Amino acid sequence: MGRNKDALVAGNVQSRSESSELTPLMIQYLSIKEEHKNDVLFFRLGDFYEMFDSDALEVSRLLNLTLTHRGSSPMCGIPYHAAKIYIARLLRCGKRIAICEQVSEPNGKTLTERKVIEVITPGTALESEYLDGGANNFLACLCVQKGRAGFAYIDVTTSDFFATSWYEADMAENFSKELGRSHPRELLLPQSLEKNEIIKNALMQNEEIAVSYYPDWNFDQSLSYKRLLSQFKTANLQSFSLDEKSPEVAPSGFLLDYLQKTATTNSPHVTGIKVYRDSQFVIMDDSSRRNLEIVQNLHDGSSQFSLLECLSHTQTAMGKRLLRSWLLYPLTNCDEIHSRQNHVELFTSNRNLLEYVHETFADILDIERLAGRIAMERAHAKDLQALKTSLAAWLQVRSQLESHGFTRTEKSLAEQIVSLINDSIIDDPATALGEGRIIKEGWSKELDEYRRIHDNVNKILEDYAEEEKTATGIQNLRIRNNNLTGYYIEITRGKADAVPPHFILRRSLTNADRYTTNRLQEIEKQIGEAELKITETEKALFLAVRAKIAEHTAYLLQTAKEVAYTDVTSALAYAALLHGWVKPLVDNSKHFVVRSGRHPVVELHLPSGEFVPNDIEISAEKTDDDGVLPYFALITGPNMAGKSTYLRQNALIALLAQIGSFVPAKEAHIGIVDRIFCRVGASDNLARGESTFLVEMTETAYILRTATEKSFVIMDEVGRGTSTEDGLSIAWAVSEYLLNALKCKTLFATHYHELTRLNHPALKLLCMDVSEEADKITFLRKIKEGASENSYGIHVASLAGVPQSVIRRANEILGSLHSDAALAENGVNVGNLQTAQSASEKTLEKSLAMPGLFSDEELVLDEILSSDPDDMTPRQALDLVARWKKSLSGR
Repeated sequence: MGRNKDALVAGNVQSRSESSELTPLMIQYLSIKEEHKNDVLFFRLGDFYEMFDSDALEVSRLLNLTLTHRGSSPMCGIPYHAAKIYIARLLRCGKRIAICEQVSEPNGKTLTERKVIEVITPGTALESEYLDGGANNFLACLCVQKGRAGFAYIDVTTSDFFATSWYEADMAENFSKELGRSHPRELLLPQSLEKNEIIKNALMQNEEIAVSYYPDWNFDQSLSYKRLLSQFKTANLQSFSLDEKSPEVAPSGFLLDYLQKTATTNSPHVTGIKVYRDSQFVIMDDSSRRNLEIVQNLHDGSSQFSLLECLSHTQTAMGKRLLRSWLLYPLTNCDEIHSRQNHVELFTSNRNLLEYVHETFADILDIERLAGRIAMERAHAKDLQALKTSLAAWLQVRSQLESHGFTRTEKSLAEQIVSLINDSIIDDPATALGEGRIIKEGWSKELDEYRRIHDNVNKILEDYAEEEKTATGIQNLRIRNNNLTGYYIEITRGKADAVPPHFILRRSLTNADRYTTNRLQEIEKQIGEAELKITETEKALFLAVRAKIAEHTAYLLQTAKEVAYTDVTSALAYAALLHGWVKPLVDNSKHFVVRSGRHPVVELHLPSGEFVPNDIEISAEKTDDDGVLPYFALITGPNMAGKSTYLRQNALIALLAQIGSFVPAKEAHIGIVDRIFCRVGASDNLARGESTFLVEMTETAYILRTATEKSFVIMDEVGRGTSTEDGLSIAWAVSEYLLNALKCKTLFATHYHELTRLNHPALKLLCMDVSEEADKITFLRKIKEGASENSYGIHVASLAGVPQSVIRRANEILGSLHSDAALAENGVNVGNLQTAQSASEKTLEKSLAMPGLFSDEELVLDEILSSDPDDMTPRQALDLVARWKKSLSGR
């Protein structure tokens, strides 16, 4: 294990082959490995794929395989028939796999010839075993030339191909944002960017992406342009909003080259590319997307406890992918949003139709990826049957939707494809072409004849024997067979005179003679060739059927998109009915009004009726007298009272409205927002030397530099990561900047109650309602107008289980601080705060220096009274007794 890895791989085949320990087989392996240094080489040996040297060391660790040796080389292997399981696990680890097969039959004399027939990478995987049906499998590429960055990504299994660009100066903002939205499995970069700090920092946040670097000459603009023209079969790229100098061209062209060289397959179904700009979608930086937990939660990265989970009522893999895309790319065009809303409303108002679609779509498989496999000549007979079943189910749904103007594709073509597959492919076909059992009887007269011969050998021979008996009158004529002479006619010597001239003597025996005829030789040839002919004919017929269907790939992909759209809109309708959501009014105003809004994820995981809904009404519109309406809500109140939930739920309502969904509220009026910012939570990035406070300030700076009047901003506890004076000063200044410079719709939650003394016509004060009865404090989780006067932090500490002695002491110190360092009632400024803080610190120091208000005995007695022995383990009880003894002994 401690051997140098560079010595293990075939870095120098010649020097290693000079060693007497290397067999011809290992020399062959090292030669092939030399061409695939960056790949895990699956080297076929009989019924196993073997890995050697550094590959064996790494794969045995990743897959928990037993490590053996061949000579002095480490080795591990997997059965070839189970290879897909292991390949899928390696792809999830970001590895590239080169499949090296035996291409000549073993003869026992010479070394079997081997060569790499396929390289599988995380972004080029085609088999369903390697893919997540609910998410795209994107391969991405970034290229920077002449001050412009081009970013492109493609899912070859679905033909989805996208590209965008930005100025190099905006790399820090845009690269991480695009990585977060597209979430590629594999990223290709030029070597000139290998040491770029912005790129490195973004990749540290996305460690699951497999990254490869290539020489910059691979990203030639002119060659890439020609490659795109060749792929799309067009004279220019104007219809795709591209020209020869577009920054999107170089990465897009390199992606196509990489696919062809790596996957060793053409992609005829990739017939276009969609170039998009930020203005088409709501912009969210990667931090905001994570904090809002849109498609994955912050805890373990799964979709549980995310917005995606609330909407996951899609029935097809295509629908799952499209729903995910809608959540990551909310729209900014009102007409498109209204179109989606209308289709969702179609299902909410027709529940029988919704139920029918929901049930029927369960029979629809992944038409999009099936079409891709057919186009790339990878589909087997079961894939065609899956396509037939899916199209048939879609035709049933389509007939129900026609009266609503919901569909656009031609129905007759789908019917033709269903009929073609139904007539030609058996219902439960084999997957391998050599196994037979693919083509239906009656599809080909030639194949049927071969099958008749193969399945009726005895009857054919018996019939021929009867013909000859009738013609010759020799009733004891028999047709027999042996391995030496094959089929022959045996006639006893007593009937020798009756043998006709067309019988050809093959051998004379003591009691009988053996003959053959031209007809018998022909039958023997047909019998011998029947099995081979069946295999060859079935293969040719299947390929012809598949090629016929491949002619309609564009239609199948369009049908898949229509199915996915129907699936998603019906799923959104299902969620709306299930959770009691309403259709929001979405327009180009600057209003944001929500009545009885709820957090969709929190509500989903609470018992029915427990979530407390809340209102919000802010607007950046001007009044009739050129005044301003409140667009900045300052929210105060205790921890655990629901401030963060309130902030997030309104951001999610804005997002849901702009994907065309209904929203969790009784009423909503949402003005289109161009960006959503979410600055909440405490996180750090110690690997990059960034503290929690630095991360907070970085996110705050990004908001202040990029937000516009049409943005929606939620900020929680700005400035809490530093001293009180610094934190309050920053929070105050940030609030003023949002109010006076940006003028965007903002929800600003804070514990700095001093901020409530800000005076601005666009400022609205909100707080979380609290009920105080005697010593009992209840958080009502209800928003109301006004300002909170208490953070109730000590009460929250008590709820968290902090020892009661600490809670009492905290209350004493708090009372002392309030009495000695009260803030001025008429306004507040930084100078006042510094003076007050200084006084508070002196009071605290004084109080801490005082003798304790309670004796050790009293404290121990109080802790005994507040302890619950029933909730203690024996060990905890012993620890408590030991601590009491130590405290009372003065040690």
